[in-house]
Amino acid sequence: MSSDIIPWKTALKLARQGVRVFPCAADKKPLTSNGYKDASADPNIVHAWWTKHPEALIGVPTGDRFVVIDVDLQHLDAQQWYDANCSRLPLTRTHVTRSGGRHLLFKPNCGVGCSAGKLGAHVDTRGLGGYIIYWPVCELDVLHGGMLAAVPDWIIEALHPPQAPPPNVVQFPTHVSTHRQFEGIVRAIATAHEGERNSICFWGACRMRELVAQNAIGRDAAIEIVVEAASRAGLPRNEARSTVLSAFRGGV
Repeated sequence: MSSDIIPWKTALKLARQGVRVFPCAADKKPLTSNGYKDASADPNIVHAWWTKHPEALIGVPTGDRFVVIDVDLQHLDAQQWYDANCSRLPLTRTHVTRSGGRHLLFKPNCGVGCSAGKLGAHVDTRGLGGYIIYWPVCELDVLHGGMLAAVPDWIIEALHPPQAPPPNVVQFPTHVSTHRQFEGIVRAIATAHEGERNSICFWGACRMRELVAQNAIGRDAAIEIVVEAASRAGLPRNEARSTVLSAFRGGV
């Protein structure tokens, strides 16, 4: 990093432009106690952070001002995804990352959350609840710097594909109070925030197990519905399934 590109100067510049920032260590982990939630555009706070951590990387929360497609081009499958889709990706501000990947920045879109591998292997997204490192401070290239395109519809569709009903289901509970309970459980799981998704997934699975015991819904259907709801909240499907199965092992 050259002497004329100093992290705190860039951090202050971003803050004065209204961009919330926070310091991160070399391993990209936040140096603030509450991570990206502590991000600030207050120049005094930002100056104090970088006085304490003068070489800190700059973290910028995603979702509010932009969302990101993170393509890890050091992996062959990510390269293949990018080569196959670059012609239908609009020109938009793009940051070259430390590992040689790309951060494609787009206008805010509630359809883009934080996901891993939904678009393709080693192709992730960052929306509300996530953050990126601002790599330009490390003299890495910025492409199409003056542009911020809308997220293409096909990206949103790929992130939210239509779901086929699980095989043995979907007899939703017909009793009004039970049906409302069912809807409340699914809604709570699907809207859980980062940091609470796993615990709410487990709680919801336990509640679903009770509905199975009442013969209100089939066991396999209940499991698949909870897994799907948790994945919509951003929990990886394999992790969600492990959590749900753990809850159901308690027996019905």
